Amino acid sequence: MKKILTLTLGATILGAMLTGCDSRAKLAESVQGEWTGNPEMLLDTGAATASLVRMLEFTAGTTDTEGTVTMTALITVENTMQLNDSLVSPLQITSSGNATITGVYQAKDDDDLTISLDVTSMSVNVDPDGVQLNYNVVDGQSSPSVEKLRPGAVVLATQQINRAAQNVFSNITEIEDIHVKGSIMTCEINDKNLIFTKGGVPSSATE
Repeated sequence: MKKILTLTLGATILGAMLTGCDSRAKLAESVQGEWTGNPEMLLDTGAATASLVRMLEFTAGTTDTEGTVTMTALITVENTMQLNDSLVSPLQITSSGNATITGVYQAKDDDDLTISLDVTSMSVNVDPDGVQLNYNVVDGQSSPSVEKLRPGAVVLATQQINRAAQNVFSNITEIEDIHVKGSIMTCEINDKNLIFTKGGVPSSATE
């Protein structure tokens, strides 16, 4: 009788292990590919705003429950410099850049991924030609006289986008409450509920 109970208990434990492994494999399979998030507002102080679009790319590894992850942040920053001795009209500076970081993921259970990002892999790119200086905010026209401010504006934009990217990527150790339905994935990153669309087209749904 004791032998039968031992065999039954062993079979139950084995079955639970296989079920858990299968659910983790299903989660890992469901997130494969590229995902694009809905726009997010990072900052709005009146004088400065920053917005973000996240992109995630999951690639399967040597086992069916783990692999590599690439996170990209498309960041747009807008600053308004108010009137001073040099400016007779507010100056609006708009810039965009992208930051990328890579790491590994592992399915923790049926709806959570453990994430380990390599902080040394983070790169930030800002196109200097993409920095826009609008001298007359009302009509959006740029004055040639403010073009001399462009180098400083590029430095400021790079610093702000780099800082924003660090804030976005910092302390990400898990992606939780993952639910994939068709081409839509909902999840939670650092206590923030997010919506992603597979294939690079943002969802029309709101958070």
